[in-house]
Amino acid sequence: MDIGAFGIYICLFIGLYFEVFLLISFLERRPEVKSAATPKRYPSVSILVPSFNEEKTIAGTLQSLLDLTYPKDKLEIVVINDGSKDKTAEIAARFAAEHPQIKLLNKENGGKYTALNVGIEHSSAELIGCLDADSFVAKDALVEAVKQFETDSSIMAITPAMKVYQPRKVLELMQSVEYMFGIFYKKMFDNLSAINVLPGPFSIYKSDVFRKIGGFKHAHNTEDMEITFRMHAHGLRIANAHTALVYTTVPNTVAALVKQRTRWSQGFLQNSRDYSYMFFNPRFGNFGMLVLPFGLIAFCAGLYTASYALYRAVSFVLTRALDMFATHIPPHLSTPHLQWFYINTSMMTFLVITVLGMTFVAIFLGQHITKSRLSITSFVSYFVLFGLIAPLWLARAAWGALRAQESAWR
Repeated sequence: MDIGAFGIYICLFIGLYFEVFLLISFLERRPEVKSAATPKRYPSVSILVPSFNEEKTIAGTLQSLLDLTYPKDKLEIVVINDGSKDKTAEIAARFAAEHPQIKLLNKENGGKYTALNVGIEHSSAELIGCLDADSFVAKDALVEAVKQFETDSSIMAITPAMKVYQPRKVLELMQSVEYMFGIFYKKMFDNLSAINVLPGPFSIYKSDVFRKIGGFKHAHNTEDMEITFRMHAHGLRIANAHTALVYTTVPNTVAALVKQRTRWSQGFLQNSRDYSYMFFNPRFGNFGMLVLPFGLIAFCAGLYTASYALYRAVSFVLTRALDMFATHIPPHLSTPHLQWFYINTSMMTFLVITVLGMTFVAIFLGQHITKSRLSITSFVSYFVLFGLIAPLWLARAAWGALRAQESAWR
């Protein structure tokens, strides 16, 4: 066995170990079924909508917030226009004029984290939520989040279940499967009290969080990830409300997708460096002992596997080219046909099939948690394209982190 293949065995074993671990966590504590019960009380809520050049989606975002089944006198919507150059402010102003619940704040462009901090300064509500201006919430999402807060007074922040909004194109379908996979992971991390990110679309915080640990930071353009790390550092509990659904638009071109995921991945690497003291530190529970180390291992394993696959592909092509040059015999293409006797039954094949099977199980459980169904086309798109595109953003993120270069927002 060559040493490169040995590394692949290690990557597959670690991936399989973690997937089995999370599956056992699911079997030990299955997500509760959505109930028709109402909250015991309705706390005041302020939803912040930071916006920069979002004229195409902000109307839908605001309308989805207005449609929330939550007492109108307990809910305010604060749009923070972060120096938009398009009609974002004009559209938001029209909504604010028609609906007293909506407040518009205009400021010079300073980045999403500054917009969120301005919104926090102008809010006196018990709960403060964030919603990206390209996302849309289910009508009962806020009620479901509030119900989750009531299950345990120690919960300081809530993450929703995120799904892709009306996927149509191939890349959107691919991401719809990826997000469903993420729903399973997020719920299992909740079981471990180790949620790794409070996403921009509809994360809800108790206002005490910002009084205790401060507001959002630039954090390498991943302020939602950094504040999650900071909450764990201060022992503040984060939970997942899997019945609170939010729909987000996703990139539909390879260039836009790679840029977005490069920012996320590089942000993870750079925030991990900033909070390196949490790794393998039992003081920070499963987040420090399991989730953070596995995230870094998974990143490295993805890069290693892609590099090894590229090396094998290039070696194969060069070998065939040299054989043709030496023998002057062109390569012969034959029609593939299945012969059971010659099927590769190596341990590598077994591990690959098992890991893919466990991945499919996790996606299926994500569907079960949210009562959703994905199309066959979505699954085909995911299993064919994800492994080809993901190495691009992993490599760019690693290079950017090594150079201490700021990742691009868009």
